[in-house]
Amino acid sequence: MSCPHCRSTTTMEQAQRTAQGYRKYRCQACKRLFNERTGTPFNFLEYPTDIVLLVVVWRVRYKLSLRDLAEMFLTRGFTFTHEAVREWEERFAPLLVERLRTKRRGRGGVSWYADESAPRTHPAI
Repeated sequence: MSCPHCRSTTTMEQAQRTAQGYRKYRCQACKRLFNERTGTPFNFLEYPTDIVLLVVVWRVRYKLSLRDLAEMFLTRGFTFTHEAVREWEERFAPLLVERLRTKRRGRGGVSWYADESAPRTHPAI
């Protein structure tokens, strides 16, 4: 892993990990410590990246309220406020959208509509 501070590739992984379990590194050139998240948009988060992204995906996909999401994760042992959910959505939803658009590679249109009110044929009973 290259150093996010001086871009040197002479880094060494440390034996200890962060409180959330991320690997720590020391740069041999500038002597700075950093971890896997340093230099990414996920730096300075107090929660694991997968939990934060799951909250944002559920918020966008299922239109859950901010307080509902905070309550759902409280039952799973993660304590955060509805304001944290709002900040995560503001910060990470554009990254998710950009990632999904590049993955789609131009397939599909700009918008699409699903007609759920189409009549269904049921067999006569």
